[in-house]
Amino acid sequence: MTSLLTELLNIENVDVTGYRNDQDCVVFEVSPVCRESICPNCGHVSCSVHQNHYHLAQDLPMSGKDVFIKYNRRQFKCKSCRKPFSEALDFIGERRQYTDRFAEKVVSDLLHSDLHNVARNHHISDDVVTSMMRYVSQKKVNSTIAIYSASGSTKLP
Repeated sequence: MTSLLTELLNIENVDVTGYRNDQDCVVFEVSPVCRESICPNCGHVSCSVHQNHYHLAQDLPMSGKDVFIKYNRRQFKCKSCRKPFSEALDFIGERRQYTDRFAEKVVSDLLHSDLHNVARNHHISDDVVTSMMRYVSQKKVNSTIAIYSASGSTKLP
Protein backbone atom coordinates (compact mmCIF):
# COMPACT_ATOMS: atom_id res chain seq x y z
CA MET A 1 0.00 0.00 0.00
CA THR A 2 1.29 3.45 -0.95
CA SER A 3 1.88 5.92 1.87
CA LEU A 4 0.02 9.21 1.97
CA LEU A 5 3.27 11.20 1.63
CA THR A 6 4.24 9.19 -1.46
CA GLU A 7 0.85 9.97 -2.99
CA LEU A 8 1.11 13.67 -2.10
CA LEU A 9 4.59 14.02 -3.57
CA ASN A 10 3.35 12.28 -6.72
CA ILE A 11 6.63 11.24 -8.29
CA GLU A 12 6.52 7.93 -10.16
CA ASN A 13 8.76 5.06 -9.08
CA VAL A 14 9.80 6.53 -5.71
CA ASP A 15 8.61 6.02 -2.15
CA VAL A 16 8.80 8.71 0.51
CA THR A 17 10.81 7.23 3.40
CA GLY A 18 10.86 10.30 5.63
CA TYR A 19 10.41 14.04 5.81
CA ARG A 20 11.46 17.13 7.73
CA ASN A 21 9.12 20.12 8.05
CA ASP A 22 11.13 23.27 8.78
CA GLN A 23 9.94 26.86 9.19
CA ASP A 24 10.28 27.77 5.51
CA CYS A 25 10.74 24.44 3.67
CA VAL A 26 9.87 20.76 3.62
CA VAL A 27 12.45 18.09 2.81
CA PHE A 28 11.20 14.71 1.59
CA GLU A 29 13.54 11.74 1.68
CA VAL A 30 12.80 9.34 -1.15
CA SER A 31 14.07 6.00 -2.38
CA PRO A 32 13.52 4.35 -5.75
CA VAL A 33 10.99 1.53 -5.99
CA CYS A 34 13.14 -0.40 -8.46
CA ARG A 35 16.12 -2.25 -6.99
CA GLU A 36 18.00 -2.63 -10.28
CA SER A 37 19.14 -0.48 -13.18
CA ILE A 38 20.08 -1.03 -16.81
CA CYS A 39 23.71 -0.51 -17.75
CA PRO A 40 23.96 2.24 -20.39
CA ASN A 41 27.18 0.68 -21.71
CA CYS A 42 26.04 -2.88 -22.48
CA GLY A 43 22.29 -2.96 -21.72
CA HIS A 44 22.42 -5.64 -19.02
CA VAL A 45 20.39 -5.36 -15.81
CA SER A 46 22.45 -4.81 -12.68
CA CYS A 47 21.40 -5.27 -9.05
CA SER A 48 24.88 -4.66 -7.66
CA VAL A 49 25.05 -1.26 -5.93
CA HIS A 50 28.62 0.02 -6.00
CA GLN A 51 28.19 3.38 -4.19
CA ASN A 52 25.49 5.66 -2.80
CA HIS A 53 25.42 9.37 -3.65
CA TYR A 54 22.86 11.46 -1.79
CA HIS A 55 21.68 14.74 -3.31
CA LEU A 56 19.17 17.49 -2.60
CA ALA A 57 16.94 18.83 -5.38
CA GLN A 58 14.38 21.62 -5.35
CA ASP A 59 10.84 20.64 -6.29
CA LEU A 60 7.51 22.40 -6.73
CA PRO A 61 6.44 24.38 -3.63
CA MET A 62 3.71 23.00 -1.39
CA SER A 63 1.45 25.04 0.93
CA GLY A 64 3.60 28.13 0.48
CA LYS A 65 6.83 26.35 1.43
CA ASP A 66 9.79 25.46 -0.72
CA VAL A 67 10.09 21.70 -1.20
CA PHE A 68 13.35 19.80 -1.49
CA ILE A 69 13.83 16.13 -2.27
CA LYS A 70 16.71 14.20 -0.74
CA TYR A 71 17.44 11.28 -3.03
CA ASN A 72 20.09 8.67 -3.58
CA ARG A 73 21.45 8.40 -7.11
CA ARG A 74 22.93 4.95 -6.74
CA GLN A 75 26.00 3.92 -8.64
CA PHE A 76 25.82 0.34 -9.87
CA LYS A 77 28.60 -1.92 -11.08
CA CYS A 78 27.70 -3.99 -14.11
CA LYS A 79 28.68 -7.63 -13.74
CA SER A 80 28.72 -8.08 -17.51
CA CYS A 81 31.01 -5.25 -18.68
CA ARG A 82 32.40 -4.50 -15.19
CA LYS A 83 31.89 -0.73 -15.57
CA PRO A 84 30.29 1.45 -12.90
CA PHE A 85 27.35 3.64 -13.88
CA SER A 86 24.88 5.97 -12.17
CA GLU A 87 21.22 5.08 -12.37
CA ALA A 88 18.93 7.21 -14.52
CA LEU A 89 16.06 8.75 -12.55
CA ASP A 90 12.80 9.71 -14.26
CA PHE A 91 12.15 12.82 -12.19
CA ILE A 92 15.52 14.57 -12.42
CA GLY A 93 18.26 14.96 -15.00
CA GLU A 94 21.92 14.21 -14.45
CA ARG A 95 23.81 16.82 -12.43
CA ARG A 96 20.64 18.85 -11.76
CA GLN A 97 19.70 20.47 -8.45
CA TYR A 98 16.03 20.69 -9.35
CA THR A 99 13.35 18.28 -10.52
CA ASP A 100 12.16 18.24 -14.12
CA ARG A 101 8.68 19.36 -13.13
CA PHE A 102 10.05 22.32 -11.16
CA ALA A 103 12.15 23.38 -14.16
CA GLU A 104 9.12 23.10 -16.45
CA LYS A 105 7.04 25.24 -14.06
CA VAL A 106 9.73 27.93 -13.85
CA VAL A 107 10.10 28.01 -17.64
CA SER A 108 6.32 28.23 -18.14
CA ASP A 109 6.23 31.16 -15.67
CA LEU A 110 8.60 33.01 -18.02
CA LEU A 111 5.73 33.34 -20.49
CA HIS A 112 4.03 35.76 -18.09
CA SER A 113 6.96 37.52 -16.43
CA ASP A 114 10.61 38.43 -16.80
CA LEU A 115 13.57 36.29 -15.80
CA HIS A 116 14.50 38.26 -12.67
CA ASN A 117 10.97 38.23 -11.19
CA VAL A 118 10.52 34.52 -11.91
CA ALA A 119 13.83 33.81 -10.16
CA ARG A 120 12.82 35.93 -7.16
CA ASN A 121 9.37 34.31 -6.91
CA HIS A 122 10.88 30.81 -6.89
CA HIS A 123 13.80 31.68 -4.56
CA ILE A 124 16.45 30.82 -7.12
CA SER A 125 19.08 32.84 -8.99
CA ASP A 126 18.79 34.31 -12.48
CA ASP A 127 21.54 31.90 -13.57
CA VAL A 128 19.51 28.89 -12.41
CA VAL A 129 16.49 30.11 -14.41
CA THR A 130 18.72 30.45 -17.49
CA SER A 131 20.07 26.93 -16.89
CA MET A 132 16.50 25.63 -16.60
CA MET A 133 15.53 27.25 -19.92
CA ARG A 134 18.42 25.50 -21.66
CA TYR A 135 17.70 22.18 -19.95
CA VAL A 136 13.96 22.15 -20.72
CA SER A 137 14.46 23.24 -24.33
CA GLN A 138 17.13 20.55 -24.86
CA LYS A 139 14.80 17.90 -23.42
CA LYS A 140 12.03 19.01 -25.82
CA VAL A 141 14.42 18.85 -28.80
CA ASN A 142 15.65 15.39 -27.79
CA SER A 143 12.06 14.20 -27.30
CA THR A 144 11.02 15.49 -30.73
CA ILE A 145 14.01 13.82 -32.39
CA ALA A 146 13.23 10.52 -30.65
CA ILE A 147 9.60 10.65 -31.80
CA TYR A 148 10.59 11.29 -35.42
CA SER A 149 13.27 8.63 -35.31
CA ALA A 150 10.79 6.07 -34.02
CA SER A 151 8.24 7.02 -36.71
CA GLY A 152 10.80 6.54 -39.47
CA SER A 153 10.38 10.12 -40.69
CA THR A 154 13.48 11.75 -42.15
CA LYS A 155 12.34 15.36 -41.77
CA LEU A 156 11.52 17.34 -38.67
CA PRO A 157 8.56 19.74 -38.85
